[in-house]
Amino acid sequence: MNQTPLYMQNTYCFNLDTQAIAQGTDEHGEWIALEQNIFHPQGGGQPADTGWVNDIPVKVRKHPSGQVVVYPQEPLQFEQNATLRTAISATERLQNAALHTAGHLMNIVLKPYGWLATSGHHFPGESRVEFSRMGDEAVPVEELPIVEIQKDIHARLRAGAAVTAWMEGETRLTLIENTEPILCGGTHVENISEITDFFLKSAKVKKGTLRISYHAAYSNR
Repeated sequence: MNQTPLYMQNTYCFNLDTQAIAQGTDEHGEWIALEQNIFHPQGGGQPADTGWVNDIPVKVRKHPSGQVVVYPQEPLQFEQNATLRTAISATERLQNAALHTAGHLMNIVLKPYGWLATSGHHFPGESRVEFSRMGDEAVPVEELPIVEIQKDIHARLRAGAAVTAWMEGETRLTLIENTEPILCGGTHVENISEITDFFLKSAKVKKGTLRISYHAAYSNR
């Protein structure tokens, strides 16, 4: 039976009743694959969700089969075809989504200066995006107007823009309204106006790679 990755379809689905479609054991312990999966595994620069199944804490991982599975941290007994109550931490999910979307917005704003995002690390307290030069016309790092870049991002957040995601075959694309699609398998807010308390913490260069650290939070304004 196939698994539906609901975390890719709805960032704001925090709890759901579903059923197990597979079980097993590996080096991490006993695992369960759920038919309707709301859990985001660690990957793509985003941490895994904190979650529960039938009120029992679980760890979330991507299984070699391609499915997302959960590892109960306490014994979890249930009958075949039983309904399982799944839930995630809404606070953490929304914080992670805000950081991830903010990272995409940074890519959009830095691109006109000749810098393209190559990787992102969207973990609370340590979020950063790494950029590489798009060509010889890239603005030298020491000349990047960091204050103006931050003001540009603040203006965009105040104005707001819808964030959408869709599948093209096996590829998932995300789009901040009036920009370009970006390949991404993470969670995002519905509108960038939900991102608050954004600021750039530092900008450093090492071996030609520009690393910009930042902070952002979620607010349902």
